[in-house]
Amino acid sequence: MSIIARELFFQIFESGEIEGKLPFFMGIDIQPLVAFSRTFHPKTVIEIGIQRGETAKCILENSPWIEKYIGIDLLPGARTSLPFQQGEIPAIAGEYVKNDPRVELILKPNGSRDLSPEDLPAADLILIDGDHSYEGVLFDTLLARIIIRKGGIICWHDYGNSHVPGVTKLINELNIKEGNRICLIQPGLFGLCFQFA
Repeated sequence: MSIIARELFFQIFESGEIEGKLPFFMGIDIQPLVAFSRTFHPKTVIEIGIQRGETAKCILENSPWIEKYIGIDLLPGARTSLPFQQGEIPAIAGEYVKNDPRVELILKPNGSRDLSPEDLPAADLILIDGDHSYEGVLFDTLLARIIIRKGGIICWHDYGNSHVPGVTKLINELNIKEGNRICLIQPGLFGLCFQFA
């Protein structure tokens, strides 16, 4: 596993400082995402697992250059792969950003698993933070790798989180197979990893 210290990360990339409250599920892990946005000015961003939209709101408020932000999540009443994630299905997905004209919400019974690459545009930045089962993270990773633009960034949240070992297992497997191309930013709240396409 390649690891970069937060201090060094913010010396290389723009500031990730934000005003106001940190998103509940993302915490300080939002700061590297904002730094990527400020450094690379992505036009199209996709968030798999938008939940209520706190992370999206924070990124959008700090990124006027974003033209399209696609948030993907489950429909209310859907079943999650991991039982404890059942309580994370929002009553109103993307409610914090639903009035932002840049936002498109895609809500499906099986979330991203109901999508194919043809359903999504090429993206500059993709955040994988939805189904945290091994199979779910694998599906989202394969999908992201098809639609990410050359030079774009794929990020995974919750690496090292013992409640969701599938995230860590998949990233470790990919790093062994591909030569440590996915990097972990430390310290963080629940572990944010990234890879340049």
